[in-house]
Amino acid sequence: MSYEILKRAIEARQSLTGVYDNYLRCFSPRVLGKTQLGNRPVVGFQYGGGRPDGMLPPEGAWCVFVIDRLRRLEPNGEKWATGPLESKPSGLIAEGDVDSSGDESMRA
Repeated sequence: MSYEILKRAIEARQSLTGVYDNYLRCFSPRVLGKTQLGNRPVVGFQYGGGRPDGMLPPEGAWCVFVIDRLRRLEPNGEKWATGPLESKPSGLIAEGDVDSSGDESMRA
């Protein structure tokens, strides 16, 4: 279920709200795929909510979420958010399913 919600959100450039590691997260999903180990992450730009390591920076931050650990995902109607491309995680996705950027920078 979460996979399909994420896929549709990336294709429509929609921001989402969900729960991850017991923290509410507001983020714009950007890349969905598989790692070389077969895990299914989604890379997104988190612009609201909390994180276990402390407060989210005011400008937001790139995050990698394990899809199976995302709960209660739903579109939130907020603006599509992005961060500086130089801080975007790279080399995580070995097999991409959906990539909003159209570039190869997230792939291993």
